[in-house]
Amino acid sequence: MLTPASWEQVTLKENAKNNSIFALFGGLSYAVGPVIGGFLTNANWRWCFAINLPVGALGMCLVFLVLRPQLLGPQPLPELLGRDNELRGFRKFKAQLSTIDFFGQILFLFGLGLLVLGLTWGGARYRWNDVRVVSTITIGSVLSICFVVWQYLMAPGRYLSRKFPFERPTLPWKLLAQRNMYLLFFINFATGMGESLTIRDSV
Repeated sequence: MLTPASWEQVTLKENAKNNSIFALFGGLSYAVGPVIGGFLTNANWRWCFAINLPVGALGMCLVFLVLRPQLLGPQPLPELLGRDNELRGFRKFKAQLSTIDFFGQILFLFGLGLLVLGLTWGGARYRWNDVRVVSTITIGSVLSICFVVWQYLMAPGRYLSRKFPFERPTLPWKLLAQRNMYLLFFINFATGMGESLTIRDSV
């Protein structure tokens, strides 16, 4: 069971400093990113996709070198391994796969993916009442609601947690049910959507 101490990795003072750093780099990226993107598009539009490869590789190297002491690494699975039976090799890998909430992740990816696609198309490539925009937003909304319901049923003691006892939810319902957390989710979603629409309309 998760407790506040188990997921808090920094103090409140350090958290404020980290958030300030993230906000600084986020603001710089929103200011510099469109300029670099416009330059790359004029040079060769394929660079808009290819630039992610070296940046991602550099990011992974920095995380490995700089943040390695803070990384938690693989977590124990006491409900699978038991106290006297330590699994190894392929059996351990197979046991770890059985903890993944595959269906929940599919609902999450397709739900939000279709929502983003519909909101990107609407008013830019197609009219808002176009069947392609309406269908993607509708299906994305339904799948997103199904994802929330699925996570609710995956909570400890509920139907899906009893039916799939080894699976761990994509987002624990205990986290989603906290008022502060879902308010932060909504604020981040609304802020990101507004910024995306602003950048899209300015292009």
